[in-house]
Amino acid sequence: MLITLLSDLGLTALFAFALSQTYQVWPPTHALPDRLLRATLALCAALVLALHAQASGQAYGLSLVAVALVTLRYGPLYGLPCLLVALLPGMNPTQVALQTAGVLLVSTLLRPVIRVDLPPGARLVWTLPLIFLGGHLAGAVYGTLPGAADLLLTVALQCSALTLIMVALHSRLKILSASYTFREQAYTDALTGLNNRRQFTDDLDRVGHGDHLLILDLDHFKRVNDQYGHAEGDAALKRVAAALRATLRPQDTAYRIGGEEFAALLPRTSPDEARLIADRCRDAARQHPPHPPLTLSGGLARHGLRDDPAATHRRADDALYAAKEAGRDRVVTAPPAPAAASPAASRDPWQALRGTLGLLQDQDFGPNEWAALLRAACDSVPDVQGGSLYVAEEGDFVMRAQIGFDDALLGDRCPPAAQRAWYLLSDVAWVSGQPRVLRGYAIETAAQHATEVAMNSDLERHPDAWRLRDIRETLGVPITDDGHVIAFLNLDRFTSGVAFDAAAQELAVEVAAQIARLLAGRARRARESRRTRELEALVQITGALRDARDMPAVIAAMNSMSHVLLEARQAVYMRYDPGTDSLIASSPYGFAETVRHVRLARGQGLTWLALTARDVMRVNDVRQDPRAVYRHETRGRAGLFAPMFSDDRLLGVLVVIRDPPFGEHDAQLARTLTAQSVTAIERAERIQSIQDGREGILLALGRALEARDFETHGHTERVVNLALAVGHELGLSDAHLAALRDGAYLHDLGKVQIPDAVLLKPGPLDDREWKLMRSHSVAGEDLARHIPGLSPQALTLIRHHHERWDGRGYPDGLSGSAIPLLARIFSVCDVFDALTSARPYKPAWSVQDAVGELTRQAGQGLDPEVVEVFLSRVHSQPGNRPEVPASRP
Repeated sequence: MLITLLSDLGLTALFAFALSQTYQVWPPTHALPDRLLRATLALCAALVLALHAQASGQAYGLSLVAVALVTLRYGPLYGLPCLLVALLPGMNPTQVALQTAGVLLVSTLLRPVIRVDLPPGARLVWTLPLIFLGGHLAGAVYGTLPGAADLLLTVALQCSALTLIMVALHSRLKILSASYTFREQAYTDALTGLNNRRQFTDDLDRVGHGDHLLILDLDHFKRVNDQYGHAEGDAALKRVAAALRATLRPQDTAYRIGGEEFAALLPRTSPDEARLIADRCRDAARQHPPHPPLTLSGGLARHGLRDDPAATHRRADDALYAAKEAGRDRVVTAPPAPAAASPAASRDPWQALRGTLGLLQDQDFGPNEWAALLRAACDSVPDVQGGSLYVAEEGDFVMRAQIGFDDALLGDRCPPAAQRAWYLLSDVAWVSGQPRVLRGYAIETAAQHATEVAMNSDLERHPDAWRLRDIRETLGVPITDDGHVIAFLNLDRFTSGVAFDAAAQELAVEVAAQIARLLAGRARRARESRRTRELEALVQITGALRDARDMPAVIAAMNSMSHVLLEARQAVYMRYDPGTDSLIASSPYGFAETVRHVRLARGQGLTWLALTARDVMRVNDVRQDPRAVYRHETRGRAGLFAPMFSDDRLLGVLVVIRDPPFGEHDAQLARTLTAQSVTAIERAERIQSIQDGREGILLALGRALEARDFETHGHTERVVNLALAVGHELGLSDAHLAALRDGAYLHDLGKVQIPDAVLLKPGPLDDREWKLMRSHSVAGEDLARHIPGLSPQALTLIRHHHERWDGRGYPDGLSGSAIPLLARIFSVCDVFDALTSARPYKPAWSVQDAVGELTRQAGQGLDPEVVEVFLSRVHSQPGNRPEVPASRP
């Protein structure tokens, strides 16, 4: 009996130990896989204990303990599989199933009372016996109850076994909690709550290729402690730690590794992104508090493919000290670790590059320097057989050096979009400087795509020089600085095989980083110069187009700005004519006179290609481009075609010709110029529309006055045209011509106030009626003052157009040059039209008779000088009728 009891308890202890080992972390997890594992373990324990009880001849064993435990912890659903015990050979299936069901039922009812994960308490004294008594009573429904002594012993044994298991589980959980607390204390900095140096050391050993290590140190922290006290110093450290937590990404880890020294591991980060995070951390610390003022110095190192973690730490520390020596409050990026020499290499692959960089550091770059730089880059990466270096200049990528190709390619320009098409990878990869490798058919596909995107002939001029069919593998690396791609390095192989593996790509990235440091200053100066040029250009363009009020003025300003900003030798605005669906040359600058008559039907020439693309198109040699129309009329080589749209309405194309090729920066200036010009054209069209509408109103009003006064039909229009013709002949300004036109339209406006009985009287007027009739000029002036935009000169014409040269006119009796010039001009024209037009009271005079009358009136009623000019105009025109010039003010 004792042996059987001990063996039962031994099996129970083994089950308790196995169950406790399923808890591995704190706080404990109860996910579905964990629940299923523990339910399966309970089922196995129930089966083993049932078989052991059967083998020892016991009627009742401890299998019900496993049923009760798993049901109390996770519910009846997880305890149901224990019903399989009833299927064991030699068992009474019905009785065992009823016992198991009884334990399931009572355990489910007592789950809110019993907590398995808490230490055993007083509640177990009365709750556990109820669980097992319920099982035995359920089994007695089919069988019989054991004797009182046996039943008491069995229940006591089952309660003890369940308590033993609960004690084991609680002990395990207590150990896990304590271990978690101790580990937190051992690996967490007590002051800041960041990971401490011990955790940093462990994590540093697991740093991967491409990860970055950032070491940060508070500047002059001793002064903070000395001036503000250690309590404020501790508070400052806490604020810096909080700033780092808020600044770093979720995947980054921050550490306090010394007194005022911090660190951060930045996994899977590009060099530019790591630098941006480091600068943000430095800025975040500077903003807290303002009291006391804090600054951070930092060192940033990238872990390479074959780098040692300790060496990466040393490089970051060295960069930190360099930041301190450079003046503090800055982050210095450590140079990459020298690559270890491979067994197949007999030389240091970085030796040539380092030597070349040292020689080129302070030199201006010419063909020899670019070639030396590319040669050093090719020598630094194994198995490279050729290559090319494209450098960003004026917005394009210009080939500055090549190895293995034709020198005819040097100087070729590749637009940014075409270079991106050749690179193929995403924009994020482009600006972060990630390498890409092309092999086989992908090389030809990328090259074709780049040629299509380029939209110019440079990429097609030397198809044999590119040796695309010979390239078997090409490695491309964008060379970046401050988020800008400043150059592009191509490394090529012409023999079969895969050479550009991960290690070679890593070397190429390091080479690109070294080249970037060499070219960074040059690129930044170029960007600053470009920004200054763009701002100056915007000011110039705005000033040039600000006062342009009509199309000729806008086109003249466009041509002027093309010459100033784009160094144009020739420029022409090809205006779109919707009536003929063609482009018509307008006001060409620098072209032969024959270009004025150029008309391009839809789809004809490079101009229409630019319209189809809806973007600036650049061609480096229009004379050799078969798509160019009238290319023999150009005096330069390079052409730029800038389409102009107002919303979806086509306006035209600005064509600019010069000798040097146009770069992307020139294209951007052209976009700015055409955008401002579109605004100016729209403004000119609105002004012209307003003027046309205003003139139509004035004409309608003049005709209405004609109709009321029985003037000859068309009198107003004829007088206006005659007056403008004379005004042009006298050299009046546009403003005075506009005033002359407006005053001529409204000269008889005051007659609307004259009664019909007086105005339409067929016979002679008496003195009162004549006085009333003469008042119409003053009344007209008063009425016209209420018309918006009417100039003072137009008002004087309305008032004084009946004054006479000899002073016998009205309303003011002015004489000679005291009469306003516009009124004198109108008087001559009005008299001539009145004489040559039929009226109800007289027939029309001939032109010769009218000229004779004007000659007699010169010096009496009319200004003799104006009459002379008028008569010279009459004699010079066919039909002896003065005509208005084609242009209109």
